Amino acid sequence: MSAQLPLSLSHSVRYSSASFVEHAGVRSTIVTLKALSAQRGFSLAYIMGPKGSGKTHLGVCLVGKLHEEQGRDARFVSGRDLAEWYAQELSERPFQGGEVLVIDDADRALEELAQGGEPGIFVDIVERLANADGMLVLLGASVPERIRCGSQASSRLSAGLHFAIGDPQDADLDGLLDLMTKQRGLHLTESKRSYILRRVTRTLPALVACVERLEKGGDFESPSTSFELIAGAITTTAR
Repeated sequence: MSAQLPLSLSHSVRYSSASFVEHAGVRSTIVTLKALSAQRGFSLAYIMGPKGSGKTHLGVCLVGKLHEEQGRDARFVSGRDLAEWYAQELSERPFQGGEVLVIDDADRALEELAQGGEPGIFVDIVERLANADGMLVLLGASVPERIRCGSQASSRLSAGLHFAIGDPQDADLDGLLDLMTKQRGLHLTESKRSYILRRVTRTLPALVACVERLEKGGDFESPSTSFELIAGAITTTAR
């Protein structure tokens, strides 16, 4: 399982700063969500971001912060596990007052529930959390209006607040690049690290794409420039 972008996480996950750089876009979104959770009553928020924007770790981080700072009962569930989790743990128990549920890959999960004839699972989760004055945070890559999840689920989704994760600041990029390369067992010379940071587009998906190309032994390319990695400039450490 990747330490950077885990695909399947337990329902109660402890956030570790060692496996995630909290870049500016994530920090801003977390501040907004913490303020939203402090308000009375039910709230639903859909957080949108492309691959590599930090959605999964934002969700893990948010769960930890809400539990530690606000004493909230907060849970993180992978979208692909949602139906199973609902059947095993939620279908016969009520949400606790003020409980927070964060669902990763929610756009895919909602479409799969609809295709499987089970859109009512999402509707039931929303209604139960609303009755408990809880909070539902959905993380996805798709624009909410394009999620094919059925009219009832869609109406509840559209009634929530929608946010997009912002880009990292320049000061975040060095830490992000260092973490990504270490997690993939890569080592960059200082000259190549500096070159990439000067040339890469200032977005996290662009940085992820760059590191993925390096991992595959390919070339780094950006809209403005490209270069072929010089032999010996990048090495793979023992895994």
